Amino acid sequence: MKLLPFLSCLVGIAALSAQSPGLDAPAVPHAPTALSRVVFDRPAADGPLWACGNAWKASFDGRGFTTIPFFGSDAPQNFPLRLEVARATVGGAVLELADGRPEAVGARVATHRGAFTEVVDTQLDSLEQSFVFDRLPNRGAIAVDVRIGGDGYEASGIDGGLRFATAFGHVDYTQAIALDGAGRRLPLAIEWTGAAAHIEIPAEFVAAATLPIVLDPTLNYWFGLGNPSLLQHDGDVATIRPSAINGRTLLVWQRQWSLTDQDCWGLMFDNDLGLVQTDFTIDFTAEDWLKVACAGNNHAQNFLVVAEVRIGLQWFIAGRTISVAGVPGTQFNIEREGVVGTPGNNYHPDVGGDPSFAPGRYTVVFNKKTLGVSDIYMKQVTPAGALVTTNAVVISNLPEDEIRPSISKSCGHANAAQNFLVTWQRTWTFSPFDQEVWGRYVGWNGALVTPIFAIGFTPSEETAPAPSSPIDDGTQRLWPVCFELASAPGQPRDVVGRLLRGDGSVAHAFTISNGVPGADDRDPEMDADGTRFVTVLTTGFTGSPQSIEVVTQAWLPSTASVRVEERSGMQTSSLDSHGQGNITAEFSGGNGPTARYKIAFTNETSNTLQLHNYGGYPGGNQFGQRPTQCGSLGIAASGSSVLGQTVTITVANGAASGTVAGFPLTLPLQPILGCNCILGVNYIGFFGNPFSYTIPNDPLMVGTIFSVQGFTVLGSSCLGSLDFSDTIDFTIR
Repeated sequence: MKLLPFLSCLVGIAALSAQSPGLDAPAVPHAPTALSRVVFDRPAADGPLWACGNAWKASFDGRGFTTIPFFGSDAPQNFPLRLEVARATVGGAVLELADGRPEAVGARVATHRGAFTEVVDTQLDSLEQSFVFDRLPNRGAIAVDVRIGGDGYEASGIDGGLRFATAFGHVDYTQAIALDGAGRRLPLAIEWTGAAAHIEIPAEFVAAATLPIVLDPTLNYWFGLGNPSLLQHDGDVATIRPSAINGRTLLVWQRQWSLTDQDCWGLMFDNDLGLVQTDFTIDFTAEDWLKVACAGNNHAQNFLVVAEVRIGLQWFIAGRTISVAGVPGTQFNIEREGVVGTPGNNYHPDVGGDPSFAPGRYTVVFNKKTLGVSDIYMKQVTPAGALVTTNAVVISNLPEDEIRPSISKSCGHANAAQNFLVTWQRTWTFSPFDQEVWGRYVGWNGALVTPIFAIGFTPSEETAPAPSSPIDDGTQRLWPVCFELASAPGQPRDVVGRLLRGDGSVAHAFTISNGVPGADDRDPEMDADGTRFVTVLTTGFTGSPQSIEVVTQAWLPSTASVRVEERSGMQTSSLDSHGQGNITAEFSGGNGPTARYKIAFTNETSNTLQLHNYGGYPGGNQFGQRPTQCGSLGIAASGSSVLGQTVTITVANGAASGTVAGFPLTLPLQPILGCNCILGVNYIGFFGNPFSYTIPNDPLMVGTIFSVQGFTVLGSSCLGSLDFSDTIDFTIR
């Protein structure tokens, strides 16, 4: 996504949710052969540029583009949808638009229209349009009208934008956002005029200059997953990030055959959500698979799926490994009375994995009920599906009922203590007999690291705890955790959080909900990318459609505070109810820093699942290039300017060149050195060529703009021997 130069108005287009009536197939049609990347072609030298993904193909010409969504191989015809800028103004002044020539640069198509550059970032299953303004005639409001239409389509408004629907599927035009060169961001409304989508950036935003940089929202997504002819719900998602392939993301969920028979199904994607394996069965026997959960092991390159299984009056915990190709291993019992373990029925399992390349284990937590009392237990499983011990280890067996155990998605990376945070819900035995949240740390090897400790311990109702993988603030390792908070049973809930130290003490308490009076915020899940942490929750009012909210936050140790980086909704229609959110950070499944997450949830109205790539700026141009060149010295940038990622700047002329890094500056050298060169960097220091910089995982750096300029001693523009390159600017995300 091009964030420079001045403003970028982003409008996501998803050619998805397409299914022919009556087909027993995913609502996202699978192309006959799944692509691993978007492909481009210009069949005629003077003709349009064509591009093809898995769910769409499109042609780009000098005035706009036409997308043809994949509505299924049995669709009676193509349904092209045309998008073309009809009018653009700044401060009321009409901009003159020129026909351009679309060019593919990586996975994006850029068309220079004179007054602005129209950019379309392509993903395998979505398109994202932007209008980039290099210059402005004034600082008034910017308005763009995009004419959209095609035979067979009907336009309607949806939450966040517009929907263009046919009888065979629809295309959504949503998520308009204004971004300035410093990263300032403003969500925008999309209005339908009857022929065009009208988007306007307020003059106040255009004139202002601030730096609240946040993570990007949805980049690409799959929805309508599964088989909507059967009730399906309660999914989970996990990742691993191997170096040999483009990662793996496993989505699992329950599919209800009858009231006494829930099956478990899965889908395997790569980390860019390219489909690896279509719907495959994890269990479709007559057993009742409930409360499914999954995690990944990076060293073994596989996943473990666990479930609460019911046969008659017996409940036990079972599991099954899944390969990176989506092939299930043999089903095995983890804790089952009369087969393995100790007497009692077992419920509500959860599983944590190991992101490191060193051998590790899966840790499975569950609650066991014996003699009417429920306690919290754990068992470890090898990546091969073998039990480490026969009998389960007691995590907590207080006299009170203890239920709903949950474990962090991973134990964290090996640069600090690799401990899982296990949390659960406990009933207080005295008045007011309320619910509390307790926890305990378990080492990667199954060691009980700490005694049990209280996390939420007030007369209010604290329920549904969900712990995160840890974060590191440079001085200590902290574990975020979230849970529901209500004044009394049955009252609207809020979602709150705690940052816990390694001994279980609370380093900071914070609020996650946005505090809408009467809204019921509930069912939270949380994970972390090693620096920031993201919570997905369900929110809504009684009797109204429920929605999914995602909140990204960062811990700022210097001010002992938590900052909200981003708060956004995920679903495409406010008319449907959504819930049962699940989240995993890519960092929880691999040892390389990344700010991306996978978020899954259920569209309860259409009885389908959605899977999203969220955050992290994994694609698009994050670098701006200022004209400071004298001579012909070239400079190029690669990498990512996200926290924890590496930026690499390469200058021509090899070892005869170097780099200057620092903050942005524009200083003509004519008065100083008598040459027509420009120094573009208020330098911190001189460095070699190439220049590589790994950005520290420090949220306080977010929004900072850095600059790098190259020079060579084989030039002639300055002092008879020096040439300077253009300057690369990038903003920390």
